[in-house]
Amino acid sequence: MKQFRRIHCVAVLVVSLALSGLATGVFAQPKAEEDPEVRMGRDAAQEIERTLRLVTDPALVERVNRIGQEVAAVANALEIPVTWGINKRSQFTYTFKVVDDKDVNAFSLPGGFIYVNKGLLDYVQSDHELAAVLAHEIAHAAHHHLLRLGQENEKINRRVTLPALLVLVLSGAPPRDLSNVMMGVQLYQIAKLNGFTQEAEMDADHAAIYYLTRTKYNPVGMLTFMERLARDEARRPERQLGIFRTHPPSRERAQAMLNLFKELNIPVNRRAVARILPVELREKNVQNLNLTEVYLDSVPVFAPADSNGKSSAERARQIGERLDSLLNDGIQMFDIRLSSDKRTVVARNNPILTVEPEDAALYGKSMQELAEQVSNAIKRALWNELIQRAY
Repeated sequence: MKQFRRIHCVAVLVVSLALSGLATGVFAQPKAEEDPEVRMGRDAAQEIERTLRLVTDPALVERVNRIGQEVAAVANALEIPVTWGINKRSQFTYTFKVVDDKDVNAFSLPGGFIYVNKGLLDYVQSDHELAAVLAHEIAHAAHHHLLRLGQENEKINRRVTLPALLVLVLSGAPPRDLSNVMMGVQLYQIAKLNGFTQEAEMDADHAAIYYLTRTKYNPVGMLTFMERLARDEARRPERQLGIFRTHPPSRERAQAMLNLFKELNIPVNRRAVARILPVELREKNVQNLNLTEVYLDSVPVFAPADSNGKSSAERARQIGERLDSLLNDGIQMFDIRLSSDKRTVVARNNPILTVEPEDAALYGKSMQELAEQVSNAIKRALWNELIQRAY
């Protein structure tokens, strides 16, 4: 049902454009003082803003506009081949506004009018992810996706809707038959437009990644944002993330991103753009001793004892730094193992920690048992993260 509502909303908007004659006539008009596409977008923005409450918080507005303008400058200067849309180069004066809505969503109008919900700003975990969302919306405008949808809808009307209605009217069909045919035509329109919106999303992803490579923002933010959305939608279906109704994620989109990252030699380090597998240090009391415990994404890893002149806090800090560095290098579960001494946990032959006799005495276990316990804890955290982004 949610998918139907999303497509229906798109269809209604496209139909409105097609009926106004703008969807197919924008590029045929002689050049006027103002780009007709911009005028169409501005008129639509004025109507939409009658029903929206805009955020005026200077910090939020400044953040969105600053990041958006950085990406927009690249989009205006860089021509990316259009895989779906209208292949006409346009340089827009982009505007970015924040909507006071907790729904996780963003949308763009023709001519470069872009809106971001406050709920989305609360949801993104870094400027990299926000830049990715804005780049995606900019690409929709730059490649004229909404106008292309209008053109496709008008084709459907000419080829299917009008001929079907004409035949029924001329044949004297009863009203019930007219109603059934119209319902069938609408379902056909929805199915066709859904395919087009998927192509538009893929094209926007593709262009956005190229835009981001020319900025200080990491394109991997687009991948982490989409993966987290998909995970949360699957786990909490009662929380209808609005962005799904207009920007449906898919395995195909994720794989296309990964393929492009590989082609452009962009390292996929999710931890650089989102709060993934954070390493934390927390205080812990063991046998009336104040220790410091290392956590990996809320999984307790190890609370070392004082040893060899180093405090628990100092040892924990060193363990955390090594683990953090190795995670940034992309270690995986199969990289974690014990060294030949059976008391050192390593990843790709790099030591993470070595269990000392003081640790064994404190916990009443052998050094190998403690090392295996640490190894399993790290593997469990890595497995949990892998499952979380699988959808």
